[in-house]
Amino acid sequence: MAKLTGYLGTYLSPESDGVYRFFLDTETGALTAPERFLDVPDSKYLALRGDGLLASIVRRENGAGLSLTGLRGGNRAQETLFEKISGCHVAFDGDRVYTANFHDGTVTVCRVENGAPTVEHVIRIGSGAGCHQAVPHGRFLLVPCMNLDEIRIFDLENQFALHDVLAFPQGSGPRHAVFDRAHGRLFTAAQTENAVYTFRAGEDGAFTRAKRTPLLPEALLPGSETAAIRLSEDERFLYVSIRGANRIAVLSAEGGQTRTIQLVSCGGDHPRDIALAPGGRFLLAANRYSGNLVCFPVDPKSGLLGAALSDVPAHQGVSIVFDAPEKG
Repeated sequence: MAKLTGYLGTYLSPESDGVYRFFLDTETGALTAPERFLDVPDSKYLALRGDGLLASIVRRENGAGLSLTGLRGGNRAQETLFEKISGCHVAFDGDRVYTANFHDGTVTVCRVENGAPTVEHVIRIGSGAGCHQAVPHGRFLLVPCMNLDEIRIFDLENQFALHDVLAFPQGSGPRHAVFDRAHGRLFTAAQTENAVYTFRAGEDGAFTRAKRTPLLPEALLPGSETAAIRLSEDERFLYVSIRGANRIAVLSAEGGQTRTIQLVSCGGDHPRDIALAPGGRFLLAANRYSGNLVCFPVDPKSGLLGAALSDVPAHQGVSIVFDAPEKG
């Protein structure tokens, strides 16, 4: 049986207090129930580097910050605490790792040395900014500021100076963004507006808005908020999770002309994250409020999702990452 190893970051609660591990059967789509793997409370968002270095948010009694664990070397976590309130996002960029803090309006830049994180710089935007992600883009770093309705672009080669501001319509709430492999297109999920904005990325950190794609019919808009956005490996389809409406939207992304082609139930309540398994045959949804992890099949030609194949308990799920395939 071929299987994939996955990891789930969670909010700290009586039922969840660390990073959890699960397995996905790549033939049937069956999931195992996640089991506690690492003592990293309030792990929330996860990122996994190609060499098996797992990054997560962490919160201890004396502070919050970043935890790094080498999955290939004994699973020993190394932490640095540099915040009072835990962040909401983490991302790798070579030997750098970034954390975004929604509450403080900051992005912390850390260096990875011998598997341990060291704070290099803190980008301070402001407590009302609502920083929700850090997205590397060559010499630039993009930071969606949900409460400011903008993405701020910082120059990593110029002492992290502000390079430009990518403005969104008032009240749209840009939350998460993803580039294609060539970094020629940027897709941004607007949380409050429940829409996807597509931009063409030019040289020197310049962006041109190409299209706005709504995700929901009017009847489902009240109380709904987008969360995660994912791009398929062949770059033909986008997947967006929508809380409130409890839907997953599938968009065609070919040629830069995004359009919604499917809207399906997430299989629970409050889909905080979705993730495409390596190979693109399955999509997983972590439904935070209903406490379950659901696996859907993905049609490789149409990109459409089929009926759920597996549904297992998973408390307070925030983010999903996958490791390399294993044989068992």
